Amino acid sequence: MLSDLSIVQFIVVQASFAFSPGLIIALIVNESIQNSRRKGFEVAGGAALGGLILALISASIVTFLYSAIPIFLQIIYLFGSVFILYKGLSILTRKDIETKKSEKGAFYSGLKVNLINPKMWVLYLSVIPIFITNYDENLFTSLVFLGILTVLINFGGDMAYALLSSYFFSDSSEKTKKIINRLCGVSLICIGFYLLFSRFF
Repeated sequence: MLSDLSIVQFIVVQASFAFSPGLIIALIVNESIQNSRRKGFEVAGGAALGGLILALISASIVTFLYSAIPIFLQIIYLFGSVFILYKGLSILTRKDIETKKSEKGAFYSGLKVNLINPKMWVLYLSVIPIFITNYDENLFTSLVFLGILTVLINFGGDMAYALLSSYFFSDSSEKTKKIINRLCGVSLICIGFYLLFSRFF
């Protein structure tokens, strides 16, 4: 399913996505600061459930499309590699975490934000499949496994931001946030270039 190199690349890519500030992180930080860390944890739980739903739906879609059009995975590979590059560049140019307030319950907000966020659908539909090395094995099971692993990595990142929300919200953490963004951005750009050139050039 995954080579040793692919496993390392997968973990680095997913961790870079998980720890780079986005909509869920903004919601977690805001809930943790404005209300309590417990609310931040609830957002993380809702986001994790949303991730599991995304994993199952995207695995079903990709498996069906591959069975109907085998070349489809080559298109996914190209699109996924380019998206990783784009995400890396956008992280490097991002300046701060934008605050976001939940309109309903914290758990529901985390669930909703993940399910309606187009970037999450792109992640599950086009980034996760490119790390599978053998499509002839049980593709659906492999995709679900990687989807669950993605959820766990994201959940770890979300919980870290909930626990350290006061620190990341303060002015003294600007340097730390810049370092995190640079590490995540450079990691994604390097792996994105490698994936793109190793397959097509």
